[in-house]
Amino acid sequence: RHVSMYWMLRLSWFWRTPSSRHLCYSVDRKIYDVVVIGGGHAGVEASCAAVRLGVSTLLVTQKLNTIGEMSCNPSFGGIGKGQLLREIDALDGIAPKICDMSGIHFRVLNRRKGPAVWGLRAQIDRDQYKKNMQNYMSEIPDLTIREDTVEDLVITQDKNQSIVSGLYLGSGEVIHSKSVIITTGTFLKGEIHIGLDTYPAGRKGEEPAIGLANTLDSLGFRVGRLKTGTPPRIDGRTIDYSHLKIQEGDPEPVPFSFLNEDKGLQLDQVPCHMAYTNPAAHQIILDNMHCNKHISEDVTAPRYCPSIESKVIRFKGKNHQIWLEPEGLETHTVYPQGLSCTLPSEHQQRLLKCIKGLENSSMVQCGYGVEYNYVDPRQLKPSLETKLVEGLFLAGQINGTTGYEEAAAQGIIAGINAALFVRNQDSFTLDRSEAYIGVLIDDLT
Repeated sequence: RHVSMYWMLRLSWFWRTPSSRHLCYSVDRKIYDVVVIGGGHAGVEASCAAVRLGVSTLLVTQKLNTIGEMSCNPSFGGIGKGQLLREIDALDGIAPKICDMSGIHFRVLNRRKGPAVWGLRAQIDRDQYKKNMQNYMSEIPDLTIREDTVEDLVITQDKNQSIVSGLYLGSGEVIHSKSVIITTGTFLKGEIHIGLDTYPAGRKGEEPAIGLANTLDSLGFRVGRLKTGTPPRIDGRTIDYSHLKIQEGDPEPVPFSFLNEDKGLQLDQVPCHMAYTNPAAHQIILDNMHCNKHISEDVTAPRYCPSIESKVIRFKGKNHQIWLEPEGLETHTVYPQGLSCTLPSEHQQRLLKCIKGLENSSMVQCGYGVEYNYVDPRQLKPSLETKLVEGLFLAGQINGTTGYEEAAAQGIIAGINAALFVRNQDSFTLDRSEAYIGVLIDDLT
């Protein structure tokens, strides 16, 4: 059923404002309408959307304190991505509101062109975003949040149709549900790469999801491998900003959420700075390709998440922009956007010191790559329910996408449709002529 953007805006009339509740470890119901696996950007939108539609919902995540974690870049929005956030907001999603609460630098991109191609973008205080998201989640009625791993799905058969009816937790407990949404990000058989070193992890410091990955294999899903990466982090106190181009936020910051348009945003913004790579930095990369497993492996990377190694190889002789982005107001850590790198740690430090303004910089965390399983999204319906297993929905990087905004967009659609599935109502879909979310999901499925 196609619903126009006008009706997207009207949907929020049905959805209530959260009241008080605390994050908890215990499960107080035997059967849930919807269970969401994963507390990232897709998972939080999915679980909140399901609750807003009046169904009992359980969110299962490995660690409560990583709900709303910004695993990579400290920013939201941009060309296309800012539009996705506006559409999520029209559906009463939470990411745009949390961004407005946590932003430290707002800017509308492409101002020199027409409004149709403007892109809202903001630097986000990483710690504040996570804190604000967890506070919001803790106040949602009828949402239970549990810290545990998911090892397997409960699958029943009706004639020739597989139906999901629950899941097995790492603690040994069985949770029964009428639908399940998997939003595991990069955790399915995740493996971290730094130079030639590899070890299993969904992201740094967190275990991968092995059992659930095996379940999807055994159910007959077409599964592939993708890879992505993150750049080294720099101590901002060791950067010489005098040699770098400064970029201030807009004097009148434009919020992501329609709810904040009239009152605006009152905040002290922090600037970003721009640096460039150079031939010396490129030579370090080229000379050490033999000790870079992540780049040498024949595994596809998402199109819009290229590493600096791939850019140097593909665009020979070109210097590349690096945006130095502050990670928050209470930290000195700076994120070098555009410098995603998986070289050995010592070579990453050498690479940084070749760049103007970073000659005396100190690296506080090396960059790394992640390789992980994804499910071919052509096995999904436009509602994001799988064709193979009734009642099972997938959202986020498990579908082969990248980016917080894409994950959140898929999460809210999956959450809405899981709730409608439980209520035996028609699914909610967006046509590509109505919304960027419609384009995204149509391209996937």
